[in-house]
Amino acid sequence: MNSTGTKHPPEIITPSAGIIDFPEMTRLSNGIPIYLIGKGTVDLLRIEFVLNAGQVMEKIHLAASTTNAMLTEGTVLHDAMTLNDLIDRTGAIFNHNADKDSASLVTVTLPRKLDEVMALAAEVLFHPSFPANEFRMLIEKRIQAFLISRQRTSVIAREEFYRALCGDSNPYGRITAIKDYQVISTGTLSEFHSLWYRPDNMYITVAGREPQQAIDLLEKYFGSFSGQWHEPEYPCIKFKTAEPGRIFREVSNSVQSTIRLGWKGITRDHPDYHGLQVASTILGGYFGSRLMRNIREDKGYTYGIHSLAGSFHGMGFITVVTEVASQYREDALSEIKKEIAELAIHPVPPEELRIVKNHIMGETARMFDGPFTIAETIRSIIDYDTDHDYFTQFVRRVETITPDEIKKLFHEYFKIEDAFEIIAGTL
Repeated sequence: MNSTGTKHPPEIITPSAGIIDFPEMTRLSNGIPIYLIGKGTVDLLRIEFVLNAGQVMEKIHLAASTTNAMLTEGTVLHDAMTLNDLIDRTGAIFNHNADKDSASLVTVTLPRKLDEVMALAAEVLFHPSFPANEFRMLIEKRIQAFLISRQRTSVIAREEFYRALCGDSNPYGRITAIKDYQVISTGTLSEFHSLWYRPDNMYITVAGREPQQAIDLLEKYFGSFSGQWHEPEYPCIKFKTAEPGRIFREVSNSVQSTIRLGWKGITRDHPDYHGLQVASTILGGYFGSRLMRNIREDKGYTYGIHSLAGSFHGMGFITVVTEVASQYREDALSEIKKEIAELAIHPVPPEELRIVKNHIMGETARMFDGPFTIAETIRSIIDYDTDHDYFTQFVRRVETITPDEIKKLFHEYFKIEDAFEIIAGTL
């Protein structure tokens, strides 16, 4: 049999993330921005209403998340059961969520049901009634979830890290207490809603096949509101970062301990931000990372460990997090520091860097694989007011970054003496 082997191995080429275009933007008659993401193959539309109504806007803690959670619990026109029956009859999905920076309502619907769904979306967003009985049941459910969370080391360690990074009174660092659930009322929700759930305080994304077909109905239900849209205004947030060092929090009866090693980072507009994403991926951002190979595969201390470089409005952060059996936490922490020190001294081998670049390019391509995922991805551009070519710049940086540049990033941003060492577990 003749050999079919080749004399030379095939050339390995770093995959491309493709062409990353920012979506077309139009406006309703009152100025509300609408971002249109097409090229869908399924006859569905995903419409998201994003409001500048996150926790950074609240005067009373829990107002933002509770107001958002109550949107589908009854309106001035329908009680909770009738409202949810109407939603079910359309076959649409209604999901709503509030985080630190914003609040949103996502609807997924067939185009032929769009008129009914948009009418219900406007009703839910702008006319909730905050009924007392549903409010009481929600608070009781949340208190139970809160009490259970006090026994999870991962929750305690996360809270303590952000408190050390941002400060007790900062909305990013504030830790919820049981009294916060006892203070909040339906009056609190009504006041928060009247301040922030307004058409001039939101934008809309429409994703799917032929997203332009939604414009007329969006104009009908959202463009007729009085008041002209304006750029979102964010409060001036004060950060009070603690001194670096170890913070231990006792979690009784816990079998494992959670370790969070972290630093103050940089925001998305910093020239090193893209490179820091690459550095973090090498350290612990994918299954073949340095930390996974050492802490999981070699030492067997944990099932998983990861690192992350992220950003809030006005503050960046870097963190490494894992869960280990309590008797291994000092050894695990020592190994994490050893890997960081190694990356700050020695350049990453070219082959390892090539693998990481391939991984990042693949993940970036997946973020733009279809209109629904694109709609989720572009929120990070809109919400943080970054350049529209943010991901194009990111891809370019991934392609060009060198081992020496990565070594410099570790030397500058991963200084062990500047780190918070958060441990949650038993003594």
